[in-house]
Amino acid sequence: MEQAMVDTRAAIAEARARLEAIAAVTPETATFDNTFLAWYKADENLKLLTNYLYHLHTATGDSAIQHAMYDIQNEIMGYKAEGLHAARIAQVLREASQAPWVAQLSPARRRFVQQQMDRLRDSGLYLSPEQQARKAAIETELSHLGYRFTVFVKSAPRMWQLLITDPAELEGMPAGWMQLAEKEGTALSPDGKPAWLINLTTVPAAPVLRYCKVAETRRKCWLGTTSAGTPLSLDTEPIIARILELRHELATLMGYANYADMQASRRMMGSGEKALAFVDEMLQKSKPAWDAYVAAEMKRFSQACGQELTAVNPWDVEYLNRHLPPKRSSFNVNAITPYLQAEKVISGLLNIWSGLLGVQFEELPTAFIKPGETAPAGVVETWAPGVRCIAVKDTASGKHLGSFYMDLYARPGKRPQAWCLPLRDGEPAADGSLGEPHLAALMANLTPPREGRPHLFNHGELYMLFHEFGHMMHMMLGHGELRAHCTAEVERDFIETPSQIQECWIWEPEALATFTSHYMTGEPLPAGLAQQLAATRGSNPIEMHMRMLCTSKLDLELHMHYHDKYKGRPLDDVCREILAPWLFPYTEQPPSEVRTLTYTMAEGYAAALYTYKWSEMLAADAMSRFRKEGVLNPATGADYRRCILDRGSSVPAMQQIRDFLGREPQPEALIERYSKP
Repeated sequence: MEQAMVDTRAAIAEARARLEAIAAVTPETATFDNTFLAWYKADENLKLLTNYLYHLHTATGDSAIQHAMYDIQNEIMGYKAEGLHAARIAQVLREASQAPWVAQLSPARRRFVQQQMDRLRDSGLYLSPEQQARKAAIETELSHLGYRFTVFVKSAPRMWQLLITDPAELEGMPAGWMQLAEKEGTALSPDGKPAWLINLTTVPAAPVLRYCKVAETRRKCWLGTTSAGTPLSLDTEPIIARILELRHELATLMGYANYADMQASRRMMGSGEKALAFVDEMLQKSKPAWDAYVAAEMKRFSQACGQELTAVNPWDVEYLNRHLPPKRSSFNVNAITPYLQAEKVISGLLNIWSGLLGVQFEELPTAFIKPGETAPAGVVETWAPGVRCIAVKDTASGKHLGSFYMDLYARPGKRPQAWCLPLRDGEPAADGSLGEPHLAALMANLTPPREGRPHLFNHGELYMLFHEFGHMMHMMLGHGELRAHCTAEVERDFIETPSQIQECWIWEPEALATFTSHYMTGEPLPAGLAQQLAATRGSNPIEMHMRMLCTSKLDLELHMHYHDKYKGRPLDDVCREILAPWLFPYTEQPPSEVRTLTYTMAEGYAAALYTYKWSEMLAADAMSRFRKEGVLNPATGADYRRCILDRGSSVPAMQQIRDFLGREPQPEALIERYSKP
C-alpha cells in the first residue's frame, strides 16, 4: 500500500503539470488535443489508480486497502482544493470553443467539445468568486444533511416499541412469537409483571399485522411499521425542507429554473418538465390497469368483511389477505432451478451473445497469486481463487475488443449484490481504428459451488447474471473515436437500458432452451414450465409499477415546485395532494415515502428516480423489435450492437435508440407488461 501512495503523488504531480500546460495555451496555439482533450486527460492516471484500489477493496474487503484509500482520498481532496489555474483554464476553454477550427472537427469531437463545456459550466468556474464560495458552502451543507438524513432513516427501527401488559390484546399470535415477546417485554416491565414487547428489530411488529385478531393492536403496530422519518421516530421533515431549499438555491445559482432542470440538463430528458411529462403519461396510461386492480382488491376485502367497503384500514390488509384466496395464480420460479446448471448457464449466456453480437469469447488461464509470489507466464493474475478472465474478440476481424474478469460467487469480505466496474477504458488507435482493449470486472455474489452437491442457479441469480452481462457488453463493445466516449459517460437515464434489454432473455423460451437441462436426467426444460415462466414477465404486479411512478412524480414535483408551491406546508399533505388520483383507498394514508427516501434525499437520484421507469420503457420497446424479428436473430443483434453498444457516448442516447427502433420510443410495450391480470 506504500506504493499506492507513491503512485498517487506521482499521478497528482503529473496532473498539475498537465494543468500548467493547458493554462499556458494561447488562442493562436490552441488545438483540440491541447485544450479539451488535455483537460479531460489531466488526471486520468489518478482516476485509473483509484479505480483499481476501489475495485480491490470491494472485491476483497482488505482493511489495508481501505486505510490506504482513506489516506489517498485526503491527498486527492487536497489537490482538488488547490483549483490550480482554474480561472485561466476556464478562459482557455471558452476561447477555444469559439475558435473557427471547432466547426471543422468530426461530429464525435464536436460533441466532446460541448460535453466539456457542459462539464466546465457544472464545475462552477463560470461563477464569480463570491458565487463559487456560496456554491461550495451549499454543497458542504447538503453533504452533511444527506448524512444526517441517512442516519435518521437507518436508526428508525431502533426508535419505536410498544409494551403490552394485557395478553388479550395479542389474541391470535403464534405461541413462539408470544414467548419471545414476553421474554423481552417482562425484562422491561417497570413492576416486574409479565409484559409483551413489540418493536421493529428483535420482536418484529409485522407478524402482528398478519395474525393478531385485535384491530386496535394491529393499528398501533401499523403506526410503528410506518414510523420511520416521522415524529414517532426521528422526524426527517425539517431535514427534507432544508435540502429542497438548498437544492433550489444551488440550481438558480447555476442558472437553472429548478433542481430538476439542473439534474436533467445532461440526461436524455433535457429538462424537468419533460421528465415529469413522461411520468404523468405513464401514470395516465397505467390508470385503467390500476383502477381495475383497486376494484378487484376492494371486492376481495368487502367479501372478507361481509359488507361493501369504500375504503379499507391499512392495518387490516395483511390480516384480511391471510383469510382470502391469493390475488392471482402464482407460478413458483424455483421450479426451473433444477434446470439451471451453473456452468451450462454461463456457457449458454456467452453463446447467446456471441451469436447475436458477432463476438467471440475466449477464457484465459488465471491464477490467484499471493503477495510475494510471481505469476507464471501466460497466466492472468487474479485477486481471489476462482476468478475467471474472458477475452472478447470481434468475430469478423479477430480484433481484441476487451477483456473482463468474472468474479461470480459470494465469499467473506466481498461487497454484497452485483455490479460491473470499468477498470481501464481502451484507447483508440491514432488512425481511428480499434486500439487498446477495454478492461472491466463483472462482480456478483451468486451461490458458490459446494462439494458433493449440484451447482445450480435460481431464477433470481439468472436475472442478475444476464443483467450485469448487459452492462459488460456495453463496456466491452463501446469503441468510439475518443476514449472519453466510453460507456461510463453515457447519459445517466440511459445507462441501465442495455442491461434491462439483455435481462429479457431469461424469460424467453427460445433462449432458455439453449442452456437449460435437468441436472439429473439431462431432459430439456419442459415447454409448459418455460411458457409459465414467460407469462410471469407479462403479468408483473401493477402495484409495484405504480409505486415507482408515484415516487418518481413526488421526486420531480418537490424538486421543481417546492419553492413556489409547497414550501412551509406539511409534507404528508403535499404528497397526498400530488398523488390524489393514484392513492389506494385506505381509511388512513401512511406517512409520505419521501420521509425515508435516501435515494433522492441523500444519494445520487435526486430529481432522477424517473430514470428507472424511463430505462425500463426503452428496454421494453427495444425488446419488442427482438420479439418481432426473433430473440436469437443475428441480424437484429447486429443492429443492436451497431446502433447502441458500439457507440458508447459518442452519439446522443436518444439518437441511438431511434436508430435501433427506426422511430421514437413508445411506452406501449411497458404498459402492456403491467396491464395483464
